[in-house]
Amino acid sequence: MLKGHALFAVALVFASTVAAQENPYPGRPGLAYPEATPEETASCSDLEKTVSGFNPPVEERVDLWASGPITMVETDKVLWYVAICALPGARVLCVTYSENGMKVGDMVTVRGAMRVQDAHHIVLDPCLASRD
Repeated sequence: MLKGHALFAVALVFASTVAAQENPYPGRPGLAYPEATPEETASCSDLEKTVSGFNPPVEERVDLWASGPITMVETDKVLWYVAICALPGARVLCVTYSENGMKVGDMVTVRGAMRVQDAHHIVLDPCLASRD
């Protein structure tokens, strides 16, 4: 019988760990642990809510998944810079290795390691961008 209790305890700990990882940032759409998928992707209108007052430790990587229209595509011949969303709201700059034929106006989802510069500027580096 002791073995059954031990298995139940292990299962309970595992289940609570998985549940805790499902939504590490409640009330902040688009945020996830590194390389994880959030419960929902942030829209342009969600971004200010997502980053408002959010100050994770510098050494902690937090990923952001956000969808919106491309507002800028530029390159320095090494990297590509794909921006989504427009001021006066928050904008997201995705630093990536290819523009994959994307152009201004395309609806895309960007996802990557987030660094909040201020209430209106978020950088994802590294980042992946794909058409919706």
